Amino acid sequence: MKTQTSYDGEAGFRAKWGRFNVESSAYVMELNNEIHFIPALFVDVNLDPTQRLGWENSATYQLTDDVRLHGGFAYTQATFRAGPFAGNDIPLVSRWSGNAGLSWDIWKKLLVLDVTGRFVGERHMDNDQANTQPLIPATATVDVKIGGQYDRFFWSAAVLNLFNASYFDYAIASAFTPGYFTAYPQPGRTFMLRGGATF
Repeated sequence: MKTQTSYDGEAGFRAKWGRFNVESSAYVMELNNEIHFIPALFVDVNLDPTQRLGWENSATYQLTDDVRLHGGFAYTQATFRAGPFAGNDIPLVSRWSGNAGLSWDIWKKLLVLDVTGRFVGERHMDNDQANTQPLIPATATVDVKIGGQYDRFFWSAAVLNLFNASYFDYAIASAFTPGYFTAYPQPGRTFMLRGGATF
């Protein structure tokens, strides 16, 4: 194994206009000896030279004193720079992802409602550096949470994946048989209760 190294550059801005806040940044990363875990063999290997170009954005808008809108999206192009897979996409990296939601302070911070939708674009499966296997499909989910905080105490009740979408966000492609893969499904609609205190 060789040490992973990277040459990075990033530029961005942050701005506020009244109730509107926005942040945007673009970056480039040129990596050498990127470390990659091969789950089938339980070993780490160094990849051929890779590159990541990205653009990340987020924004919030204070609709009223108690209601905030928020959202963001990101574009990521992760490719091999050299080697037998030069120009191919790196597995498990989506080109597009994003989120949007609403937060409502129903009763100050004692009772807060959060609704968030998330989107993750399609991407190549693990072990598919050749980019020849089926893609992991794009997914969209919605989470709803109501909770509160008083002094050191907090609580919440949430419904994750509200619309019970069927999806998987990880899969490993067969190294020998085209079209064959192992996928790991995510849970459907899930209910979660939390409570606690900080000291």
